[in-house]
Amino acid sequence: MMVPSLMLMLALAQGNPPENLQAIAAEPNLVKRARLALQRGDRDTNQAGQACKDGDYDSCNAELNHVREDVELADRSLKETGIDPARSPRHFKEAELHIRKILRSIEAVRAYLRPEDLDHFDTIYQRISEIDDRLVAAILSRKKKK
Repeated sequence: MMVPSLMLMLALAQGNPPENLQAIAAEPNLVKRARLALQRGDRDTNQAGQACKDGDYDSCNAELNHVREDVELADRSLKETGIDPARSPRHFKEAELHIRKILRSIEAVRAYLRPEDLDHFDTIYQRISEIDDRLVAAILSRKKKK
């Protein structure tokens, strides 16, 4: 069995985010962890779309859950950096743009879903949208001077 950091280095050398979310979560650099999680979110979004197009709705729902987990990991990682998004917005803005791209991509997946899967989809979409909105608010917030 490979050590998670070794798996992470191998995956990065190939230009792909790791398959395993635990390998990404093991990344010590929090900004890099957030970036990797969002790259994995992109890939999972594409896989969800393909699964829905192929009629494999169970896989589609599982991939949508992975997308939510990826975005939540990225959000947690950025919070853990301790960086003030209003003073140093670079990484937060990059994440927000990436999350907005993911939201557009999963919105396209909605057209392929069965009616009984729409509640699950809406829950995931709403959660990711809340994270995106919070990032925007954090970037744009200014603390009052005393």
